[in-house]
Amino acid sequence: MRLHWFLRLTLLLLFLVLLWIFVGFILPRLLPVASVSNTSKFGFIFRKEEWSGDIKIVGDLWALPGTTVSVKPGSKILVAKEGDNFNLHWLPWELRSGLNTGTESLGVKNGELYFDEKQKIQVHLAKFFVWGTKEQPVEIRSDETRPGSPYDFNVIKMDEGIISHVVMSNYRKFLVGGNTTIRESEFDVVGECAVCTKYASPSIFKNIFKGSLRTSILVVGGSPKINDNLFLGVGEGITVDPKRFGAPIIYHNNFEVDGVALRFLTGSEEVGGAVALNDFAGPSAITIPCDSRIKFVQNQIKGVFRLAPSGNCSGSMALGPNYWLSADRQAILREKIVGREQRFEVLLPTVLQSSPSGVGRRID
Repeated sequence: MRLHWFLRLTLLLLFLVLLWIFVGFILPRLLPVASVSNTSKFGFIFRKEEWSGDIKIVGDLWALPGTTVSVKPGSKILVAKEGDNFNLHWLPWELRSGLNTGTESLGVKNGELYFDEKQKIQVHLAKFFVWGTKEQPVEIRSDETRPGSPYDFNVIKMDEGIISHVVMSNYRKFLVGGNTTIRESEFDVVGECAVCTKYASPSIFKNIFKGSLRTSILVVGGSPKINDNLFLGVGEGITVDPKRFGAPIIYHNNFEVDGVALRFLTGSEEVGGAVALNDFAGPSAITIPCDSRIKFVQNQIKGVFRLAPSGNCSGSMALGPNYWLSADRQAILREKIVGREQRFEVLLPTVLQSSPSGVGRRID
């Protein structure tokens, strides 16, 4: 008796799903851990691996979801700047090369380089544990002579894990998942975002961000904890699009950037997060929409607090107690809080007379 075509299709799909579960999740647990040292890598990772020495990535690298990659102290992960020996990205807009001289196109802004996937590499890892130490940090960068370019390789991505005492540079963006800790590391020469998180809640603390052409940390949705970091150089410090349920907690950071230190792109959140005990130094600015529910308390703000233009702001916003380097409420409203619309009022119920105790980055 012949099976109906729909039943045959269902059985085939079931077989493929079971095969994927076995290969992607079960097989990596059955295979022994592979020691990888002083070698080149590209292609797929099917088992748990432990890296040491100099690891040269010469093509796209994609780890199956059940795998774990651990990196020993003092290791170097060098990604080839030119030549992708195992390209996994073949969409026409991904293969486009050169400089974008027009309007923004598929995430590439004017003045930025296209992804050029025939030449540039992406690294996608599942569980990634990088165990650098203060004495023996781990380097993740391109193989180009320093300082290199912020577009030497395109993407590094991890679903979960720990980045500890790592020096990272020369990449477009670093995508991290929810069960992730980024600590005591340095990020430099970055194109889009040194750390990017979307609908996830990682912990990001005690790092130094030396500048990104766009932003050092990009948060879309989710409720990450971002504390005790130092933000320097060009680009924005933290850019947040909280969506509906995002509630980031941003506290005890030092912002010494040249432009926008903290930008919230959207408001009307269900809960909102908190920005507390941060030191906004120099000319750095804070930009938020008028309907944001974020709570600003106990910060030291030397720059300006800018309300993003919307054209439909009405009502009021009450800011918590902050130190504005001035005790004159009217001067603060006139000089420090800018971008107010006619139908909208900013309230300062309490103005701190001095810098809050413990403000800024806490250093052990």
